[in-house]
Amino acid sequence: MKFATLVVSAFVVFVVWAGSPVSLAGDGRDVSSVNGSVTAAPGETYDTLSAVNGNVRIGSRAIVDSAKTVNGEIKVESNAKVGEVKTVNGSLDIRDDVAIARNATTVNGGIDVGSRSNVGGDVTSVNGEIEIKGAEVGGQIITSNGDIELTDGAHVRGGIHIKKPNDSNWGWGKEGEDPPEVHICSTCVVDGDLRFDRAVILHVENGAKIGKVIGDKVTRR
Repeated sequence: MKFATLVVSAFVVFVVWAGSPVSLAGDGRDVSSVNGSVTAAPGETYDTLSAVNGNVRIGSRAIVDSAKTVNGEIKVESNAKVGEVKTVNGSLDIRDDVAIARNATTVNGGIDVGSRSNVGGDVTSVNGEIEIKGAEVGGQIITSNGDIELTDGAHVRGGIHIKKPNDSNWGWGKEGEDPPEVHICSTCVVDGDLRFDRAVILHVENGAKIGKVIGDKVTRR
């Protein structure tokens, strides 16, 4: 996994949290924490799970409309159903047989989507590796500075877009640094265009099906 070398400082939130440092989602529909983790119990249903400085974990077979945090990872266990997942400084770990109806988004962190899972919208990480393992993405895969790896027959319907780094990318990733790498396995399919606004290294195995490659700084290997 390749990440830009600059370390992004986490947000510091000076809030006194009145409850336990760990919130366990119960019968309520919205569960939140400022300085602690939030967990959705397996098989239960919620509207929103949110944290500021803490992780969010969604148990197997749980149903959650929105899961979000600022400084923390989001882990979605197998067979869960989620509307969207979003973090700023943290990774997204989406296990096997998960359904994400809308988008899966992070700024500074990797994204790992497991076998037979489905993300209906876009999968986006500005600074972090994106790995799709035998899963389906209905929208695009989008990044600026992260590698992309499609394995085990992954299917991306909306294409791939690697954007040119700019000032809004939290200072990470400059054009002169090592270019992102995109690897597409022999059984993988990308229906849409592969649009590269910056230099990239593209590996496409024999047998892979991809759309049009757009970009004048693409090195094929």
